Amino acid sequence: MSQDALHPLVRRLLTERAYAYVEAAEDAAALDARDHLLLLPAHGKAHLESPDIAVVLPELVKALGGEAQIGGAVAGPKAEAAFREALNLALPAIVVLRAGVPLGAISRMRDWDEYLDRLGALMDAPSTATH
Repeated sequence: MSQDALHPLVRRLLTERAYAYVEAAEDAAALDARDHLLLLPAHGKAHLESPDIAVVLPELVKALGGEAQIGGAVAGPKAEAAFREALNLALPAIVVLRAGVPLGAISRMRDWDEYLDRLGALMDAPSTATH
């Protein structure tokens, strides 16, 4: 599946925000040194929550420390499948990555405060966490 098949609001993260596109899970290690919020957009399914999460994701990056500290990324189908299986996730989801390693994730659209609390807790956890 190409990036063109993504919902326009998800694709906009790549084109307008210059978020990284992670083809395969092992490619996450090549991301820069910041922590990253990786969107798993539910490839192959027109999931109603994916566009909503795509709109909220840049605001979460800003609220959790800004682009100087946190990067955004979008998973390709192979990366999405690998992270979904490894973390036993429902899609769509946001995975918190540190040095390409998942610290944990949050599935589905959530309330703003729940996103901040749960994602912030994952980012504050030691690198060996596997929530």
